[in-house]
Amino acid sequence: MWDVLNSKYLAVERLQTWKNLAHDADLVMILKRSLKSLKDNIAILEDMMIKFSVKSPDQSRSFSSFTGGEKYITDEFIALDIFLYLQEHIENLSRVLRSSTTNDALRATFKKMALKTIDELNTMINYLTLKGWLSTPPLYQHIPYEVDEKLGLPEATNLWDQLTLRYDNIKTTEIFHGIVHDLDFKAILGTGIKILQKQAQLLEKEIRHFGLPLPRKPSKISLTPTNTEILSDDYMYRILANALQGAAIMHAQAYKEAVVNNRIRDLFKQFLIEELNFIDNLIKFGKLKGWFSPIPTYGP
Repeated sequence: MWDVLNSKYLAVERLQTWKNLAHDADLVMILKRSLKSLKDNIAILEDMMIKFSVKSPDQSRSFSSFTGGEKYITDEFIALDIFLYLQEHIENLSRVLRSSTTNDALRATFKKMALKTIDELNTMINYLTLKGWLSTPPLYQHIPYEVDEKLGLPEATNLWDQLTLRYDNIKTTEIFHGIVHDLDFKAILGTGIKILQKQAQLLEKEIRHFGLPLPRKPSKISLTPTNTEILSDDYMYRILANALQGAAIMHAQAYKEAVVNNRIRDLFKQFLIEELNFIDNLIKFGKLKGWFSPIPTYGP
């Protein structure tokens, strides 16, 4: 709570300054909407910190208008600065979501903020693209001639990385599925395998579409060890929970780097949202089973 609130205080101070210096009407509108969203979230976080008696960070400076800076600060600089902030804030909220295991209501608040920031980043990318202010990364050079789409090199790399991640996760989850004893956990793993397989098929389709080399698939058959007691259910659960945290950061990275192809960015956005929802549900399940290690509480 403290970290996210401090970040939003600083963002408000920054955006108030930029709103005073911006010229473009569309940019001013984006800044006003972003400020309203930030202030709404700040009010929510402040109420929660009062509720739980948590010391809050210093507020942002009271803003006063000034003149002269609009001659030197360009709209392009302002828009790109907001773009970079939104990119980093998505990763920050994704990390916070995984670490908020004690209070479900607080975690739901962080998830809502993360989903809102994802949409705001998409709006900013579209605005920057329209203005021609978004730097284009190197393009993938081996797209089939019949494909009438461009693909940035980071997008191509992330498509390949995301597919190899799915292959590894499918294999690991299948092994766990054959070992676990808890029937509820087994059902969750079965659902996870189906989601991973569906996502892998989507990624394979895009990789073939853009002429990227496909990584090697793991073996189709996953053997179950004779001694299924070598791994306990709670241990496998915590391995999975940590893996999901890493995957969420990877999805956020892929989403924020997808600035050339809107369709691929939408795909990464879909994966990121699915990951955040799955993490939220998995945390609730782990708490129900008592599989989380005790977490130190704040206060006496």
